[in-house]
Amino acid sequence: MDTNLVIYCGLTLLILYSLAEQIAPVPRKSGIAGCVVGFVYDGDTVELKCPDRTRTARLVGFDTPETKDAGCAAEKALGDKATRRLRAIVESADLTLRHEGHDKYGRELVRLSADGQDVGKTLIREGLAVAYTAGARINWCDRLGG
Repeated sequence: MDTNLVIYCGLTLLILYSLAEQIAPVPRKSGIAGCVVGFVYDGDTVELKCPDRTRTARLVGFDTPETKDAGCAAEKALGDKATRRLRAIVESADLTLRHEGHDKYGRELVRLSADGQDVGKTLIREGLAVAYTAGARINWCDRLGG
């Protein structure tokens, strides 16, 4: 792959991310040492902006389909729907974050509540997620028939 293309793509993504954050920032509410939700990456991963640094947080208690490395079109579609739903929840609710450790990738593990309701339970109830505690993830394509 052409090095200039890689650099161009990287810079383009950085610029787009910066513009998106300025145009449509997510409300800043939290309960973890001054951290606030910054950006919703997908249905179960968010950015935490904290006083000391920005962190990536994996929301615990549920799993949503992948959006970046989806195994099939059905997984991608449901993953996009779960992401949109989480963004809507985050934009309109009073959020509470509870730190529950770190995963093997160094991400914060966080339980997220919106207006006192566990977000994972909401997404599970709406068919956008499945309960998840640890171990192997489900095969979303098999589950969705895709």
